[in-house]
Amino acid sequence: MPAERLKEVVLPILVGILFYLSFSKYDLWFLVFPALFLLPMIRSFAGWFLAGFVTFLLSLLWIRIAMIDYGGVYPPVAYLLIGLLSVSMALYQFSGPYLLWRCLGFRVILLPPAWMVFEILRSHLPYGGFPWILVGEHLVNIPFAKYYLSAGGVYLGTLILWYVSVAPFLLRRVRNLLVYIVLLTLPLPFVRQGAHLPPGEVTVAIVQTNVPEEVKLRRDLFRKELPRLWKLLDEAKKKNPDLILFPESAFPFFAGDLFEEGRKLLEVSRDFPVVVGLVDIRVMGKDIKPYNSVFALKGGEVVDFYDKVRLLPFGEYVPFPFGFVKEIFGAIGGIDYSPGEDLDCLELNGLSIATPVCFEVSYYSLVRKLSSCADLIAVLTNDGWFRDSDGTFQHLRQARVRAVETGRFLVWVNNTGPSAVISPEGKIVAYLPYGREGVLVYTIRSRPGNNPQHPQRSL
Repeated sequence: MPAERLKEVVLPILVGILFYLSFSKYDLWFLVFPALFLLPMIRSFAGWFLAGFVTFLLSLLWIRIAMIDYGGVYPPVAYLLIGLLSVSMALYQFSGPYLLWRCLGFRVILLPPAWMVFEILRSHLPYGGFPWILVGEHLVNIPFAKYYLSAGGVYLGTLILWYVSVAPFLLRRVRNLLVYIVLLTLPLPFVRQGAHLPPGEVTVAIVQTNVPEEVKLRRDLFRKELPRLWKLLDEAKKKNPDLILFPESAFPFFAGDLFEEGRKLLEVSRDFPVVVGLVDIRVMGKDIKPYNSVFALKGGEVVDFYDKVRLLPFGEYVPFPFGFVKEIFGAIGGIDYSPGEDLDCLELNGLSIATPVCFEVSYYSLVRKLSSCADLIAVLTNDGWFRDSDGTFQHLRQARVRAVETGRFLVWVNNTGPSAVISPEGKIVAYLPYGREGVLVYTIRSRPGNNPQHPQRSL
């Protein structure tokens, strides 16, 4: 095969596969370095587009589970839609930086910021953005370097990983070495290695309910799970925690039914504060507005709540002008969820808790703003939509990044798992695997280094 053909086809496919493997559930994050090193060797629009298409197609193929198995989308249509999404993401994140880089004269030193600009744009536009599969996420795996995330977030992480990967192209000149030194030292005054810890010792009990999505989607089957859910609540009580946490939309009733069907939650909250995700249906005049909400229960009543602010397009609402797709795909028909308006912490027992819901954890700026009032971050999610796929573990990696960026403990409360407690250093210090029901208990202490050497306790 001619050398030009190799660069046009084989090399882009290889780059795409390396990118995918670095973001896959197999945690081969270090493969991002050869992917970033090889990408500048491709000098054609088509080659960059092909590398991006392979990257996103393989990395987002898990979306088919929600579409086909739970959404009832005809498989060929589902794969076509995933292909179209991959095309749009490849044009956005790969072809866009390539065109900008070409305008800059293919100067390798300017490629990393060009890529970062498009990551930032992709994280916000359109429809709130799609901040998934960002290069800087991998920095969370590198000792010391991970703390740069606290200075500039995941986007600074992207810049650093890019410059490290293309160093062989640049360090042939002494002046470029000076650029590297400046790049690494400028953020240092803003790097935080310390942790913002809760005021005192806090023992959390994470309830992993493990209700399959096919059961959750049928209210009659979901209601049959209630005895098992109450049993898990009783098991959590036995550990005498300071806080019991349930995942997103954890029960087969709405928030308005708490005082009837959910009264056991309220009874338990008299002794043990509870944080739980529930769908809340509010009637406002002639309008019916559903919210994806988190409720704080204490003393037998609701003491605080948070409404999910950043909704998932085509999952929780259909953006304009695509309303017609509701007629085509029944799974996304019905009333759209309403977004919350305030990024406020829950106040419970003198503890301020930030509770981003599911997809919200993907947003650096949202979590950073929400966590500014928080002693602890608790993300309530339901990754049962994706089962044991790459998507589930890509989501968890984002949580690790947010923990380092904010310098706070992050409690990952997942329906089907995995559930985890993540330290401010981005380490998973307690873990309950995918597909198991149980209660994960962990004590967060106010002094660093005072947690037990083997902190995981699960029932």
